[in-house]
Amino acid sequence: MGQRQYQDLITILDAATTGTGNNVLVQDFQTIVFQFGTAGSATLTVKFQGSVSDTCPDFSAAQSTTNSWDYIDTIDLTSGSAVAGATGVSASGTDVFKNLEINVGGLKWINATITSRSGGSVTVKVKPFYR
Repeated sequence: MGQRQYQDLITILDAATTGTGNNVLVQDFQTIVFQFGTAGSATLTVKFQGSVSDTCPDFSAAQSTTNSWDYIDTIDLTSGSAVAGATGVSASGTDVFKNLEINVGGLKWINATITSRSGGSVTVKVKPFYR
């Protein structure tokens, strides 16, 4: 069997406390592994986003027919449990580290947004794996 091909880690959110991260073009990849980590006794929620649009949507703006994106499910690689996209990944007062996976399928763009926070920060990186 051949060696699995991948790209180096790409940072979406870097010790972030608010906002939407960096857009990542994923059309050439099959699988994405998110590296999620909090610091400073974080209490926050991050939701992962995806789009099939030809041009990158504004993930920080509301969804619409001209700004098409949606929250996407992830799989927690520790438990194998699905994490609903509309729920997101939460940390509450204790620093958390998780590896999460998505099957990119037909997605062209991905991102992550901090949807609530009362303390701490979060770093989210992705490692894309080729088809």
